[in-house]
Amino acid sequence: MEYRFVFLVPLVFIWMGCNEVHDESEMPIYEGPILELTNATTYYSDSSVVRIKLQAPKQLEFENKDREFKEGIYLEFYEPDGSLSSNLRANYCYYYAREDKWRALGNVVVKNIANKEQLDTEELFWVPDDEIVYTNKFVRIETEGEIIMGEGLEAKQDFSWWTLEEMRGTIYLDE
Repeated sequence: MEYRFVFLVPLVFIWMGCNEVHDESEMPIYEGPILELTNATTYYSDSSVVRIKLQAPKQLEFENKDREFKEGIYLEFYEPDGSLSSNLRANYCYYYAREDKWRALGNVVVKNIANKEQLDTEELFWVPDDEIVYTNKFVRIETEGEIIMGEGLEAKQDFSWWTLEEMRGTIYLDE
């Protein structure tokens, strides 16, 4: 009889602990990243051809599929034949999954390799589905022979065409 009593007492305490009801509204909701990558390299392809190469020292991914690149980002854009067409570098980047839109901040530099053009700005948005980049911030575009500045830009992601608002700068013309 003595053994049964000793055995039943722990079972009663375990049963009482399991039946305790917790109010889930009092529990904090975790909103931080669900995935953290270091020295991340990601390739995006179309029909088995690499179109974009992404490199970042640190990549955070959240439950809603947003991604944050706190330590900067470097992107290379490739033509269908595999040749490098342009690249983008920024100190910080955030990807909004729901809108499929990227926001690059801080010392944003875009280089068009074929045209030897370079864009410098402090903020740039990229919409992959539309293949455009845009900003309403100050931009500086340097080409072979001209430096153009303005506020606001819209361009094709490979920088093959672009438009500037409030344009000013130096353009050199042959006589």
